[in-house]
Amino acid sequence: MSVELPIDHLEELWPAKLRGARVGALLHPASVSPTLIHTSRLLEQHEGRLFKLAAFFGPQHGFLGQTQDNMIEWQAYTHPRLGIPVYSLYGEHREPTPAMLQEIDVLLVDLQDVGARYYTFIWTLYLAMKACEAAGVHVVVADRPNPINGITTEGPLLDPAYRSFVGLHPIAVRHGETIG
Repeated sequence: MSVELPIDHLEELWPAKLRGARVGALLHPASVSPTLIHTSRLLEQHEGRLFKLAAFFGPQHGFLGQTQDNMIEWQAYTHPRLGIPVYSLYGEHREPTPAMLQEIDVLLVDLQDVGARYYTFIWTLYLAMKACEAAGVHVVVADRPNPINGITTEGPLLDPAYRSFVGLHPIAVRHGETIG
């Protein structure tokens, strides 16, 4: 049995008020359909009909996993086929800058997360949401199931004295939630 994901149903789920908007998409290597098509390819299929694809953003490990080794920062580049920017949110910046958000109306987020506090994807989403709020950019999160059940909470809460990019708020080690 395959899991149905919001990203596979954009035609029905995309908000009417956001049709035609300029979209930036925050994606990583696990942003794939049940048939393993990367979300960037799926978004291309809706280009012009639902929205205008304007930029990609990538978290730790890169947009397509080009820096899979731990703690390797990466730099922005231009998408070789589409000619749009691919911004790094794990390099000089951990959140989108006003300049990065200037050319988009909506940030679509499709990140798989395992529900562990020290995975940086939730913090990238958190910082991106704050930046989008400040810039007046809408955020749409295409949620995904938590692969380690999304129910169980385990471990201590983060001591605020140890706040960092692997823990920005006092949540449990295994927080039992999805990224959405």
